[in-house]
Amino acid sequence: MKNKSIIFMGTADFSLKALAAIHEAQFNIAGVYTQTPKPFGRNYKIQKSVVHKFAEEKGIPVYCPENFKPQVEIDIFRSLEPNMAIVSSYGLIIPKNLLSIPACGFINIHASLLPRWRGASPIQAAILAGDKKAGITIMKMDAGVDTGDIISTQSIDIFPETTFGKLSEQLGNLGAKMILKFLGDVENNLQQSRTQPEEGATYAKKITKDLRKINWNDSAVNILRHIKAFSPLPAAWMEIEDVYLKILDAVVLEESTPHSPGVICENMVVSCRVGSLRLTEVQSSGTRKMSGEDFVRGRKDLIGKIAK
Repeated sequence: MKNKSIIFMGTADFSLKALAAIHEAQFNIAGVYTQTPKPFGRNYKIQKSVVHKFAEEKGIPVYCPENFKPQVEIDIFRSLEPNMAIVSSYGLIIPKNLLSIPACGFINIHASLLPRWRGASPIQAAILAGDKKAGITIMKMDAGVDTGDIISTQSIDIFPETTFGKLSEQLGNLGAKMILKFLGDVENNLQQSRTQPEEGATYAKKITKDLRKINWNDSAVNILRHIKAFSPLPAAWMEIEDVYLKILDAVVLEESTPHSPGVICENMVVSCRVGSLRLTEVQSSGTRKMSGEDFVRGRKDLIGKIAK
């Protein structure tokens, strides 16, 4: 397989570990596809993905189509003569007429134990749902949304303190190991693939700003999961008076509180429908990360106010 051409398609930090492992193992990477550089941060500076930067540093050709609707994009892909395409958190839809080009097809490194959590945000969805396990599925892509044949799976534990950032890193490392194992014996691994069951299938929603907003009319335990699922980026958030506040970490306080949900108390404790949370790490717009206590010490006027 090492003398056969591979196209790698990925964008997120999660993808980089697999690309780096494939490159280090000296497989022939004919090209890397990643999303177009986009504005990022307070100054909206155009920024390339980590995958884009890595590929350029290693001298691998990089392609950033907006989509694959123009025939010229299909022709460019075909001209690379790929034997296989490996996809990992790419973010663009792969059309059916592209899937048939590589002889060994498209192989996806998917960050869930399929058929649970098909879709765009499986890592966040697993934490939000309180799943005890997450994992990687190496699968052969078809025209559906993460519905293709399963080649291999491997799981890891999710703990109460697990954040999206930590779990993404762990799964990225696992995915890199699994794709190398697959590439070590492609023909045999493809022959042993199995049809993915529909029973137990769930779908992870695309992450939006509204989805990340904290609903204080929920239990403290569920809200903590919500915070962990989006930490450190893009982060759960709330509004208090004139402040847009990202919540990066918190601790559940089991005792009940006499206040209504969303009320800000001393030491940055916030009432929930059941129990309360002490917000331990926060960040307001244009400032550095800080402890919740430091934040409320500088904004004592917010004590007693209700978070929106």
